[in-house]
Amino acid sequence: MAYNKAREERKWKQWKEKEEVLLRTLGMDEESIQELRRSDWEEFKADRCYQDHHVSFPQHYDWGSTDEDEHEVSNVSGLLNSINDERLLHVLMNTDKRTLQFLLLKMMGFSGREISEKTGVSENTINTKIKTLRKKIKNF
Repeated sequence: MAYNKAREERKWKQWKEKEEVLLRTLGMDEESIQELRRSDWEEFKADRCYQDHHVSFPQHYDWGSTDEDEHEVSNVSGLLNSINDERLLHVLMNTDKRTLQFLLLKMMGFSGREISEKTGVSENTINTKIKTLRKKIKNF
């Protein structure tokens, strides 16, 4: 199921309002309540950012065993965090989110057809985006 930001934000606001009513009845001052709200909101936004970059994977895929030395990359943020070359990181940071998702799935061994079926994007589009990214990387 896809992440629905509006629904999650609505649920967060309802939870937060209930919590604030409880804190007021327990005698907490308004300034502390507002500071807590700001802090919780920042945490919510950070979680939303993770959800925006999280890639869903088919349930039936057999991951097999992984080596202890390998860095397990399962989302776009993990991919970007695992890059040590500053120039490569710069190229990838300037690449759109969808292309990075295609790249991640390709790195995990999915074929263009499998990625196409999963994302609903044509196989030609996927191959073209990855080919364009390869050219950008070669040029730096």
